Amino acid sequence: MDDGKPDKLSRRDLFKGFMRQLRRQEEQDESSGMAPEVLKADWLLREGKYQEAAEAYARCLDKEPGHLEALRRLGFCRMKLNQTEEARRVWEKLKRYRPGDDYAALYTGLSHAMDGEAEKAVAVWRTYLNIKQPLIQRQVNLILALHERGDQLDPAQMVRSIEEAILEQKKTRR
Repeated sequence: MDDGKPDKLSRRDLFKGFMRQLRRQEEQDESSGMAPEVLKADWLLREGKYQEAAEAYARCLDKEPGHLEALRRLGFCRMKLNQTEEARRVWEKLKRYRPGDDYAALYTGLSHAMDGEAEKAVAVWRTYLNIKQPLIQRQVNLILALHERGDQLDPAQMVRSIEEAILEQKKTRR
């Protein structure tokens, strides 16, 4: 019977709706886990305290070696501390748990470019495909196209352009 009133929702429907909303919020949340040490590490990272955050993520990984977000963020902290080789080792561990991880590919390439290794960066970025990050993907594709055309790539310019694309992509999520 359609009397213009909305159908009553059952408790189950309300719960399902609440859970869907909660899952969406979790996907948007920048926190990588609920353990206190991970929350502290995330806070340190947001504050730009990369050394302290790296130490906190490492402690988390001692307890849970397969914590994917902790691996991603530990690698990021290492990269920000100019410990690019160590960052790549962390992302290699991440790829063992999750082969084809786009985050690991993006930042591994970026770390190679930071080290002045344009060819290695290009080789890694060939494996990067993330349609959910179109601004970053477009910049990676541009670098790949320039390389295929035979242009001499400046690693420092590669770093700047990818970092700018990452910042612009983050702005679109807000």
